Amino acid sequence: MQLGLKLNRNGTVGLRDQIVTQLARLILDGHLQPGMRLPSCRKFAKELEVSVNTVIAAYEILEEQQLILPRSRSGFFVLAEQGVRNLQPESAKLNKPSPLRDRLNWQRQSDDLATIVRPENWYDFKYPFVCNQIDEGEYPVSEWRECSRQAMNRADLKVWSSDGHYSESAEFIEQIRTRILPRRGVFVKADAALVTLGAQNGLYMASHLLGGRDRVAVIEDPGYPDARKMLHSSFGELKFQPVDDEGMIVDERLRGATMVFVTPNRQFPTTVTMSERRRQALIEAAEVHDFFIVEDDYECDVDYRHFTPLPLFSVDDSGRVIYLASLSKGLSPGLRLGYMTAAAEFITAARDLRGRIMRHPQTLIQLTAAAFIRFGQYESRLRRIQKGHRERWEIANRFLRAHFPDFDIKGEFGGTTFVLSDQRRRLRASEIAGKARERGVIIEEIAPCYSVWETGEYAFRVGVSAIHPLLIEAGLQELKQTIVELGA
Repeated sequence: MQLGLKLNRNGTVGLRDQIVTQLARLILDGHLQPGMRLPSCRKFAKELEVSVNTVIAAYEILEEQQLILPRSRSGFFVLAEQGVRNLQPESAKLNKPSPLRDRLNWQRQSDDLATIVRPENWYDFKYPFVCNQIDEGEYPVSEWRECSRQAMNRADLKVWSSDGHYSESAEFIEQIRTRILPRRGVFVKADAALVTLGAQNGLYMASHLLGGRDRVAVIEDPGYPDARKMLHSSFGELKFQPVDDEGMIVDERLRGATMVFVTPNRQFPTTVTMSERRRQALIEAAEVHDFFIVEDDYECDVDYRHFTPLPLFSVDDSGRVIYLASLSKGLSPGLRLGYMTAAAEFITAARDLRGRIMRHPQTLIQLTAAAFIRFGQYESRLRRIQKGHRERWEIANRFLRAHFPDFDIKGEFGGTTFVLSDQRRRLRASEIAGKARERGVIIEEIAPCYSVWETGEYAFRVGVSAIHPLLIEAGLQELKQTIVELGA
């Protein structure tokens, strides 16, 4: 009996696990019926061109999962019966229109607001100039695995396997409060800090708590598209405040706002750092005009400047700043770990909101991250990242300045992103990005960052955090050649 399994010998998943996954799917989907005999280990190994031990190990896992059953001198047989999925749902169910669409609260939707997109398989491209991602080849897998192993020890089983109600890991909060925040000049008590699933999750909670149909939010222009979607859904009015070489402009247009969202450390997407003059003016304006500031300390963990400006929260004594940051750039975007600090009363409300949405972030991930920080692995990784990011930035900056003279280039030292704008408006960024992909180059359009789409149609960004340093010049050369071939 041929089962038709297809194994990827060049992938990241081992052969044993691929066999387990595919057999489990065949069993649960009903293709392999209960009582059916599976091929012998030796025969199956020959068919798949793997070792007999690999097949034996796969069968043992399926046996533990109670999907197959060994019978003495007879082999392995399919056991699963309960929970088998029906592969052929009734066509009537498939075609019947749902009334849900008519009941959606469309005032709260933001489907029509675009965000920055990249190919889902961007990592398969030779020159991935994507932003906010990591070079997976540099990830400390063994160190993270060891911290995870320690977090999963049986002595702490009750801690990480139980429902923590609305609370997060006290150990993780302590590491954030004593090891992470002080690096940014922030010192708070435990009741003024909250674990989030990244800065974006923190922004959602802040906008939900401060929003209302009679309230006004302000966002930078250009700014973070996902923030615009959230604020659009939570507030009655959304205003756009221009950005220049000193960051967001602070003037009378902020009057009437309830909440102002800013990225002062590394403005998204221009990379500009807000000047001290503007920072002070913004804090004073919050007092005068009675609004709250939600500060995303964007890229604060991987900024390699010797003297990174401290966040607004560190100098605010009015209680009007809500501080958001994440460990995404230093650990991994996929882990979705971040934190929020604010007045204790606000954190209490945010914790209650978070609890109503998800109870609490995954305890095991928090404990693993806490150990990673406690053992000094996080600091060590940050030093390596900062050194690598600086090298990447210097290579890209040198090449871009020399070979892209027709583009206005923004990309401040300390960051990992460059924004290129075609001042002569010859080629749209969408044309360049589409053609560049054919040469293995990924760049990102930033038109969704602007309140008026057309303003950003001729601008794109080049990120260097995920690409190997030795590939940067070759990739930018391919990008340049793409632009030449398009006739610019």
